[in-house]
Amino acid sequence: MKKLLALSLLSLATSGAFAADVTGGSSSAYVEALPSNLLAPETAGIAMPTTVGGIADPAAVVSFQAGPIAQTNGVLSGYGTSSAHITNPYNGVVTSETWKNKVAYDTEVYAYRQIAAPSTGFPQFGGEVIAKVAGAEVYFGEWAPVKPDPLPGNSTDLNLGSADRTVWYVGENPTTSMPTLVNAKYNVVGLSQYAPGTAGGVTSGVLTANYGSGSGTLTGTVGAINFGGTTIASNGSFSRTTQIKGQFYGANADALAGIYVNGSTKVAFGGAKQ
Repeated sequence: MKKLLALSLLSLATSGAFAADVTGGSSSAYVEALPSNLLAPETAGIAMPTTVGGIADPAAVVSFQAGPIAQTNGVLSGYGTSSAHITNPYNGVVTSETWKNKVAYDTEVYAYRQIAAPSTGFPQFGGEVIAKVAGAEVYFGEWAPVKPDPLPGNSTDLNLGSADRTVWYVGENPTTSMPTLVNAKYNVVGLSQYAPGTAGGVTSGVLTANYGSGSGTLTGTVGAINFGGTTIASNGSFSRTTQIKGQFYGANADALAGIYVNGSTKVAFGGAKQ
């Protein structure tokens, strides 16, 4: 852990320009999908506020794999609904409570509840949920601001009932030129107000992609979301009005991720080709 934080500080001081092979989106200015500049540079991550009440700070983007996921794996050896605490090795302060679970389609879900302020210059991760698509560096999840005076011990309240809750998606190697797809099936998981103590807030379904001659469609359902009317563009993105937006990943469009926003209903989703 001590080495992890030391490498983080070094990376913050020496980070370079953002790479072009990481892309994604979010439902608010509190989160921005970007290549990391903390820990493993230019890998998938998200910018979050570095001050309470602020918006996403692109100067502090932590690599998922080398940052929070590595920290969780260091304190939790298996999957389940029990939690563990992550401690700052320099001052002994417990900074977060974390969970690790595996849900439908081998999708790993990591959750974090901020207990104490992070080190200066690092994100206010608040209540954060990170889901990883099996077999791909593709992620989707939720973020909410830290609760005032968070409980120091154990609690499953990630503050995901906040009006500022944000859903997001991000991945490496986005599809930039769509291949021909004929009834390609994707096993997809959705997250909405994930409950780490019970693994509630998880839905699943199968989406079907058809693409050729410069246009395509994405159909099917994930939970209560019907994807009818969603169109695929030649650059690998897909959308439906302002409700659905997302991206395929990999040269063969082997994975996808995105968000659904309809009023107060906000869902992040992702999955891999069957």
